[in-house]
Amino acid sequence: MGKTKADAIRSMTGFGNAECIMRQWHIAVDIRSVNGRFFDFSLRSPDELRPLETWLREQVSSSVQRGKVDMRISLRRQAGLDEALEINMEMFERLLKLVSQIESKAEASSIMGQSSLAPYTALDLLRFPGVTVESGVIDQELLQDCVKRLVPEAIASLEKARSDEGVRLADFLRERLARIREHCQQLHGLIPSWSAALESRLRERLSTLGFGDAPAATAQDSATHGTDLQQRLAQELGLHLIKSDVAEELSRLQAHSAAVEHIIAQGGPCGKRLDFMMQELQREANTLGSKSQIVDQSMAAVDLKVLIEQMREQVQNLE
Repeated sequence: MGKTKADAIRSMTGFGNAECIMRQWHIAVDIRSVNGRFFDFSLRSPDELRPLETWLREQVSSSVQRGKVDMRISLRRQAGLDEALEINMEMFERLLKLVSQIESKAEASSIMGQSSLAPYTALDLLRFPGVTVESGVIDQELLQDCVKRLVPEAIASLEKARSDEGVRLADFLRERLARIREHCQQLHGLIPSWSAALESRLRERLSTLGFGDAPAATAQDSATHGTDLQQRLAQELGLHLIKSDVAEELSRLQAHSAAVEHIIAQGGPCGKRLDFMMQELQREANTLGSKSQIVDQSMAAVDLKVLIEQMREQVQNLE
């Protein structure tokens, strides 16, 4: 039975958004995620959406298990729409009452007869601060309903982006794993020639140092001494060759590579497990390098370290 899309490995990096028009308002929900050791959620939204903060966090955490997630909900009045105005009737009536009182006092003081007051027009009253108000104040209940529809869409968009990036990363890791296995197979085939070259070099060095040529008191002592020395040198040479043997490290590298391949095939949140496996691969490559006494062997260890480091960098982005 094949893996479903939900079982595929996912990147922690992605972006999703959803938007709609509600009356004269443009509402947008943007979600951006980056890699992080744990789940970390931050929200920027209008004050009208403060009651939804817990719900918003729960919606995101149900989909994202690890990584830093930033959600931004923005409101913007649509360009080109005339702002509707409403009259604050309470303020308007108070102004009319004040105007009437002023006119009454002026008439009682005979001011009207001496120099008439310029009459107030409706436009004068409308210009007074607070008489007119914008009718574009957004309805909080409608806004929350709209956001509740948009958030799942934005999360789905984010999930798709993370899944698509996860597919790319999985392909990248599989390609590097194939190259590591290929390197290990080639290196296994070179072990006999490496051992022979190392043994030849060690024997040449021992010969240069003059081991085995020490004087003896008698011919019998000389023969006994030579035999013991040769046996001791053979033992030391064998131990040195055993310590320099990298077959075990190469076998473990292949086993760890197979384990990484299996984890990727299983899918799901596996970033932490893969990060641990990268440490194991790196440890074996380091041991291989420390045992290397031949240039070709050292260069092979460096090549393996480069491949493993490339994988480790990408694994840091996996959920």
